Amino acid sequence: MFFPGLDAALEGVRDNTKKKSKNRRVTIRTLRYTDGMSRLRRLQVTGKTFFITCNLLSVRTQLTVNDFEGLAGAVMRVRARRRFLLTGYVFMPDHWHALIIPREGDTLPNLMAAVKVASTLAINRSRQARGPVWQSRYFDRIVRDVREYQKTVEYMHLNPVRRGLVSRPED
Repeated sequence: MFFPGLDAALEGVRDNTKKKSKNRRVTIRTLRYTDGMSRLRRLQVTGKTFFITCNLLSVRTQLTVNDFEGLAGAVMRVRARRRFLLTGYVFMPDHWHALIIPREGDTLPNLMAAVKVASTLAINRSRQARGPVWQSRYFDRIVRDVREYQKTVEYMHLNPVRRGLVSRPED
């Protein structure tokens, strides 16, 4: 916990509207933690390799080949603009994985926000839909050494095989 006592201080706080003058109102909004809100804090780290998992919202239909093309195009556009390294990725019908190394001075949360916005726009355009595509959170793990990197790449290659989407990793 980064701020001891914050939960107790925020408990029970709601949006309050106070009358400031004759015709003006001031709305005070305070963040309130709920059981549904994650308390996960992201490290602002660069120069490391991150293994990313980004999940589709459960209310969305599974991704199609057209959606994969939109997602891949969005990732490549953001990559060209932000110049991060992408050493591997796999797209599944309900999630995707990537190995990403942010450029010095950039952060993973900024990159992921850019990729999620760009891919949401592309997927919604192809589906003629609106609204969010991805879960608000994503999962990341720093890859600490060559052995872990190799295991992660193997996991990504075998993921479609284990799900029965292809018969061999190279398919």
